[in-house]
Amino acid sequence: MWFLVGLFFFIFGNWFLGLTSLDEGRNASAVLNMLSSKDFLVPYYNCQVRFEKPPMLYYFGLVFAKLFGLNEFSLRLVSGLSAFGVGIFTYLMAKLFFDRETALKSFLVLATLPHMWVESRAFVPEMLLNFFMLGGLYFFLTNRTTLGWLFLAFAFLTKGPVGVFLPLGAYLILRRDLAFLQLRGILLFLLVGGSWYYLMLYNFGWAYFQKFFIYENIMRYTGQTIIHPYPFYYYLIVLAIAFIFYLPAIPKLFKKEPKILPFLLWAVFVVAFFSLAKNKLHHYIIFSYPALSIAFAHRLSMDYIKRVLVIATVFLLGLSVGVYFYEKNRFQTKALPFLKDFDGPVYFYRGAEISSIPFYLKRCVPKIDHVPNHRAMLISKEDIRECRELLRAREFDGNYRLYMCEP
Repeated sequence: MWFLVGLFFFIFGNWFLGLTSLDEGRNASAVLNMLSSKDFLVPYYNCQVRFEKPPMLYYFGLVFAKLFGLNEFSLRLVSGLSAFGVGIFTYLMAKLFFDRETALKSFLVLATLPHMWVESRAFVPEMLLNFFMLGGLYFFLTNRTTLGWLFLAFAFLTKGPVGVFLPLGAYLILRRDLAFLQLRGILLFLLVGGSWYYLMLYNFGWAYFQKFFIYENIMRYTGQTIIHPYPFYYYLIVLAIAFIFYLPAIPKLFKKEPKILPFLLWAVFVVAFFSLAKNKLHHYIIFSYPALSIAFAHRLSMDYIKRVLVIATVFLLGLSVGVYFYEKNRFQTKALPFLKDFDGPVYFYRGAEISSIPFYLKRCVPKIDHVPNHRAMLISKEDIRECRELLRAREFDGNYRLYMCEP
C-alpha cells in the first residue's frame, strides 16, 4: 500500500505537463549543460553562470537522466521520490512519538495534501530539501547524530543555510537539549556540506558570496530586495489550500492534548519564520507539513482519513486529466515546433522569458529590448508591429506571442 499510495500521489502523471515556471527550466538547463560540458561544478542557465542555487538537485537530476534519459519524468522523479521519502520519515517520526496506527495515518494525511502533489511534480529543490531536513531531524531524535549531520550537509548543499536552521529549530522544540552538538558530526558537516561552496568561493570569490549568501538569503529575507512581496497572512492561505480536506477537523487540534503540542509549535515556528520574511513563496513552509500531518493523524479516525483518500484520489485524477488537455494549448507546446525548425536566432523580447525553452531548444536564447535588423524569431508578451505574428497562446504567467522578424 505504501508503494501504491506514494506512486499515485507523488509520481503518477508527472510527465503530462512540459516544464513550467522559471525555476524548472533553469534547473533543467543546468543539468543539460553539465551533461554536455562535463563541468559538474558550475551550473549554467542560458549561457550564464547560475549562482542562485547549490548543486544537489542538479546532481540527482544527472543520475536520473542517465537512468531514464533527460526528460520531464526523469527530472521530476527527483522530487517525487523525495516526497515519498518525506512521507517515510513522517511515518517514522509519528511511530517514534506515538504508535504504528498514528504513523500510518500521518503518511496518508501527508500524501493527500494537494500542495505536496504539485511540488512532487516539479523539478525544484523543495522536496529534496525537505527530505534531507526531515531525515536529519529524525536521526538527531534517534541519537544517530553523525548521520543527522550528514543529512543536514546534503540539505545545505540543496538550498543553503535554511536547510540547517529549520531542522535544528524543530529539534530544540521537540527535545529541548543540545545533544546534536557532536564534534565529529559538525566536522563531517563542514567537510561535506561546505565542499562545493569552498570550490565556488575559490573560483568566483566575493561575486559568489555576495550573490548567494547575501543577496539570495539575507537581502531577500530582510526585504532589501523585494521579489515576492506577499502580505503577512499569505501562509495562512497556503495552509488552508494545502490542508483543504482537513479544514473541518481543525477544531480537534486545539483540544487540550499535550502530546501534539510540540508538533504544533514546530509548525508555528516554520510558518512564523517565513511570515516575518519580506519575500514569500508558497513552498517555503512545506517543512511544517509533516508536523501538522502527525497532529491531524493523532486526532482523526482512520475512517475520516479513508474518506479523504477516496476524495483526494478522484480529485487528483480529475486534475491530471485537466493538466493533460491544458498542456496541448500552452504557448510553449505550440511554439516549440516553429522554434526547432528555425535555424536562425531566437530572442526573448523586453522581459518576456520562458526558461524551459532554452532547455528544449538545447541552445541559448538571449534577451533583447529592441527589434533586430536581421531575420529572427521573438518571444514576446507585447505586440510588435514590425514583425509577423506566428501565434499567440497562454502560459501560466500570461499571454505570449511568437513573431518572425524579417528585415
